Amino acid sequence: MIIYEYPFNELVRSMLRLEYLFDRFNHFARSDDAELHHNALITLFELGDISARGDIKALLLKEFERQKFSLNGLKSSKEVDQDKLLATLGELEHAATQVNSSVIKPNAIIADNEWLNAIRTRLHTPGGTSPIDLPGFYAWRHSPVTSRRELLQKFIYPMLPWQESCHLFLRLLRESGESREVLAHKGSFQQAPSGKVYQLMRITLEDPSLFAEISANKYLLSIRLLKCDRDQKPTLINEDIPFKLTLCHF
Repeated sequence: MIIYEYPFNELVRSMLRLEYLFDRFNHFARSDDAELHHNALITLFELGDISARGDIKALLLKEFERQKFSLNGLKSSKEVDQDKLLATLGELEHAATQVNSSVIKPNAIIADNEWLNAIRTRLHTPGGTSPIDLPGFYAWRHSPVTSRRELLQKFIYPMLPWQESCHLFLRLLRESGESREVLAHKGSFQQAPSGKVYQLMRITLEDPSLFAEISANKYLLSIRLLKCDRDQKPTLINEDIPFKLTLCHF
């Protein structure tokens, strides 16, 4: 089983990218392997670029406020688990406060660190992080595991509020989804949004050799299922394929 996701706006797109990068960083940082710690450091630069964007911060805080307002309207509903509702409101308040009140800018440590900047400037040169170009980086990769991991945690620390907020935002959004089984006739599926404004589309396929090519606007959702081919151009499936479609809007 494999899930493909399609964002309908820039905030969701950025949150999906952050989730992807945080997952990669944490995977690499947990390892004892110096090569994976190298990858963690490279991922750190990408995390810093996204989390430092002021427009994304403003959009996220605005969305959290909208979600809190929506959930507060359910406090009098007997059909809603009030304990779970209060817990979710508390999570939203905490996440918004952490992102809004962070004294240190997410990528400040990266921007102010000469050692990190020296590494970053060499990334666009093929082999630019080799020992002949960055002997200091090479020495760090040979330092004790605990020392390398402590440094990675120091660098990621200012971005942790973004990790919490990103995971909360996407969890609530995914849980709001309306799922149904549909059929891609000869590999293609189209649907009109019916006037609804969605934030995220999720497509669940049973066959991991297939992938979804997705396009969408306010008038039409379009999905094409293609067969993976590592040697030639992917081909459109010429058969009916069932899959699960989930449209999310919190």
